[in-house]
Amino acid sequence: MTDRFRDREHWKADAYGNVWRPDLPMNRPAEARRWPNLIKQLRRRAGLSQAALAEELGVRQASVSRWENGHDLPSLQLRRRMRAMLQTSNASCLKQQLQIRMTYAPSPMSIVGPGARFLDFSRSFAAETGTIIERLKGHRVYGQFGETVDVTTEKWEKSGIFSGDVAFTLTVLTFEDAAGQSIHLKNFDTPHLIDDDEIVTICETRRIEKTAYDEHILTYGGPVFSLSYEDLES
Repeated sequence: MTDRFRDREHWKADAYGNVWRPDLPMNRPAEARRWPNLIKQLRRRAGLSQAALAEELGVRQASVSRWENGHDLPSLQLRRRMRAMLQTSNASCLKQQLQIRMTYAPSPMSIVGPGARFLDFSRSFAAETGTIIERLKGHRVYGQFGETVDVTTEKWEKSGIFSGDVAFTLTVLTFEDAAGQSIHLKNFDTPHLIDDDEIVTICETRRIEKTAYDEHILTYGGPVFSLSYEDLES
């Protein structure tokens, strides 16, 4: 091996700039590694140059360039704005994708809109939950399953699931079916922006035993656990 390759300083040459960058630690957080690709993806989908995106965000083009090259991470406020822009760019096809999921997905799930209103269901939802979906579609969750579910649903809405800041929620519910049997459900809920100002939630549902219900309450201190995008980034 020649001295040229033994010299560590050689790796600082421009020809190797995309392979090794001494200004960034190798163990930098995953979020810092993810944002360069997200910004490039946003610009492609929105048809924006670096200069156009910079103007939209009120920053210099050089800042966008540094973000895309991984030299800097945008501020929390700018990450929120770009995340919203990326979500909006996906909205045109998201409605169709959600309808496909409701039609073909084998998992029990529902679409719930603002105000906790049922919008649609997968075919397996009724069997998993012991409900009659024809009686639920278009109606709010409130008043359908008893006081315990109403209280939980209120906490769920207050978690921020429809505000755009929450990445997901885990929620457990308990109620009695038509035969008087107790049913315990666990939902994994993810919000989706389908219009400029409308967020709906996909609620993936499965029936659980009471022991799993009690374990959730013990672990998370209540029926609703939420995690924000900022929590994921920290």
